[in-house]
Amino acid sequence: MKLQLPWSGTALGLRKLHRQQQRWQQISGLPPALQRLVNTPLPGADTLLHNYPWLAFDFETSGMNAEQAHILSIGFVPVVARQIALDQAQHHYVASSVEIKEQTAILTHITPEMLKNAAGIDEAMERLFTHLAGHVAVVHGKMVEARFINHYLVTRYGLDTLPVIWLDTLEMGRQHQRLQQDGREDYRLASLRSRCGLPPYTAHNALSDAVATAELAMAQLACRFCNTPPTIGDILG
Repeated sequence: MKLQLPWSGTALGLRKLHRQQQRWQQISGLPPALQRLVNTPLPGADTLLHNYPWLAFDFETSGMNAEQAHILSIGFVPVVARQIALDQAQHHYVASSVEIKEQTAILTHITPEMLKNAAGIDEAMERLFTHLAGHVAVVHGKMVEARFINHYLVTRYGLDTLPVIWLDTLEMGRQHQRLQQDGREDYRLASLRSRCGLPPYTAHNALSDAVATAELAMAQLACRFCNTPPTIGDILG
């Protein structure tokens, strides 16, 4: 028997995404990648999640406040037919106009020298949007990636909230703990991977975090839905 996520709402979620598409489609002068993303038809609610491509991605940033902090690197990897396409993975540093603080460099292992020849934010986001079109966005902690993407979009185009289907491994971990009445409140990527029996990994690198998130998402879905493959409708909220 398929377990429905408590936060799913298929019809409402699809209507919301279609409205977002329509708002974006009315904006002229969008760059090609963003234009393609907002014009890509959304999958039907009954589409099997594993039959629709994913893009797992992660940002390393200089802080948590999107209005003040900057994206320092972006890593992403496609997942197609339950296979993580490591040969298509990409990692990009993003140029920053502000000085990287020592504590940020220690945490992210990103130094000013690494950003000297890095892509600008527009080029970096164009690369992300190019690969995100027609994919489920798979992240750990949607509030972070969505916050930085939305701030960028508002600054550049006056609109936020792309018509993208999100799969958040942090939220799935939180919901699973509630269903299991597990009192643990540790939803870090490494902690959730450990609970799923996945090996340790090198944290705080955008690409390795993206790969780790993709692996975790597949493990969580296998645990949650057992032998019944989930659909797009099962994850819409």
